[in-house]
Amino acid sequence: MAIQRASRDEPIEERSRIEFLIARDGLPAAIEWVHTTVKIYRSAVLSNRHFAHSEPYRSRFIVAYLEFKQWLRSASTP
Repeated sequence: MAIQRASRDEPIEERSRIEFLIARDGLPAAIEWVHTTVKIYRSAVLSNRHFAHSEPYRSRFIVAYLEFKQWLRSASTP
């Protein structure tokens, strides 16, 4: 099975995190981790109690969330 790589437009931090997980745990586990992280990041940004709700963290969490969603779309295409 070919490993779907993240787009080169994504920041190296997120891409390297995903690639590390794929190498260590396999693609299915990496996909599950990204799904979980997307839920956590979205919840954090929407919560007034979480630091991710305020700048400068809010924009960083949102960008990472969108990058993870993009990666999930690319990982699910054959």
